[in-house]
Amino acid sequence: MHSRTSTTTELLPLLPANIPSSQPPAPWVSNIQQTGRSPTAAYYLWRGLAPTTRQNYDTPRARFILFCTLANYQHQNGGCFPAKVTWLIEWLCSLPGTIKVKTMKLYLLGLKSYQLDPGIECVAFTDPGIERTIQGIKRDHNERLPPIPPPLTCPYLLHILCHLPGPDYDNTMLGAAFTLAFAGFLRVGKFTYSETDRELGASFSKWFLTKQHIRIPAGESYMELTIPASKTDPFRKGITLTIAASGDPACPVNSM
Repeated sequence: MHSRTSTTTELLPLLPANIPSSQPPAPWVSNIQQTGRSPTAAYYLWRGLAPTTRQNYDTPRARFILFCTLANYQHQNGGCFPAKVTWLIEWLCSLPGTIKVKTMKLYLLGLKSYQLDPGIECVAFTDPGIERTIQGIKRDHNERLPPIPPPLTCPYLLHILCHLPGPDYDNTMLGAAFTLAFAGFLRVGKFTYSETDRELGASFSKWFLTKQHIRIPAGESYMELTIPASKTDPFRKGITLTIAASGDPACPVNSM
């Protein structure tokens, strides 16, 4: 698969008017069309995964292809997809010591996702031998559980805030983001974005938090935060949270 580096404007007339203008790469759409699916279907398949997720899945795909090439695991056409159960198991057995078992499972998800888009059969990934192999690797390598970090409490937050360099705009925004995330139990993905997300154009505010999603009534005793999109709100109706003022140096309303 390709990363999102180009747009295919010729597909725009085929898509509903209320969806973001960002398009999948033309070569990717062409590959999907060769399976008999329409450009519209290709578009929604592409949008089914976040761009960062597709980018992360590039790593296991590249490692699997390299392994199959070196081991001479290839189909008659020279490719290694669809992946065979034996190939997957042998590949997993080559990974201990380089990545953790948890990462191996994510790698398998990446390969399965790669086959899913063009409609390639994914039954190999459900073979019980794969799970048995993973359990064997986990038992033999005796992976230690990671240390449990302490909870992020208000004293830790205040410690972070006092280390912001100065009262300029950027640091003020950082302080507001930290206090809002703490008070609203927000994951980092709720209030950050990448440069590629700007390709959404006018639809950017339908997916990411902007100033228009924050309302502070008179009195400043609370604020209303509307989260435009989340996994629990796939139709982007927006979810409004009420954030109370705390009246201390970590007050999210005062910081905002």
